[in-house]
Amino acid sequence: MPNLPPVDPGRATAPVAATTLTPELLASLLADGDDELAAWTLQNALAERGRARVFDGLLRDAMTLVGECWRSGRWSVAEEHLASQTLLRALERIRPPQGPEGRVGPLAVLAGVTGEQHGLGLACLDQVLRDQGWSVANLGPDVPPADLSRFLARNHADLLALSASMPDREPAVRDAVAAARAGRADARLAIMLGGALAADPAVADRLDVDFVADSLVAAAGFARIVADRLPGSDPDQEPAGADSAGADSAG
Repeated sequence: MPNLPPVDPGRATAPVAATTLTPELLASLLADGDDELAAWTLQNALAERGRARVFDGLLRDAMTLVGECWRSGRWSVAEEHLASQTLLRALERIRPPQGPEGRVGPLAVLAGVTGEQHGLGLACLDQVLRDQGWSVANLGPDVPPADLSRFLARNHADLLALSASMPDREPAVRDAVAAARAGRADARLAIMLGGALAADPAVADRLDVDFVADSLVAAAGFARIVADRLPGSDPDQEPAGADSAGADSAG
């Protein structure tokens, strides 16, 4: 067993070896509803690696195990739902602090397309982008195209990240992209797409998106490119808290 904190995870100061922070450990904590120790596990991993890499690795692998346990019948849908809700609470505990820079940085809008019910990917991307100095408006899952268009028309966003976890949501993505383009008719908005559709290399051209992200590391890399192209940006300045491996391939 790893060197778990005694009673209060916030009082534990001794570092924990990364090899003890396994997906199996995190998955069991999530299924037990223990958001305190789940947050402690993620925080220790973050001490050694950037946020995008921790989320792409330890966190994603843990949730894959949760899904496998549910599909095999070892866990019921109750445990699967509990794990997801526990993870959301744990993520709130490890949110990067929002300083003045995060309130004046370029705006990224995050949204799940119509019918999309999963918000974990958006919550993780929210934190990764905040680490890079973005101001983030996470609209959550299942955002109607008309409402997305109105929000973009009222708020000058520099990046839109859409989430679609199922391949059959391609029509919903197309509607969201069309609405987003209409809402920002003054200039072409950078749009990236994440989710199961990202496995299809031809989807970017079919859906008129600028980037398809198959990982948070890839999404962070594209967001950095967008930020560097904005007027007044300094491409040589590394944002505070940015993942130095953000432009590398996930692996």
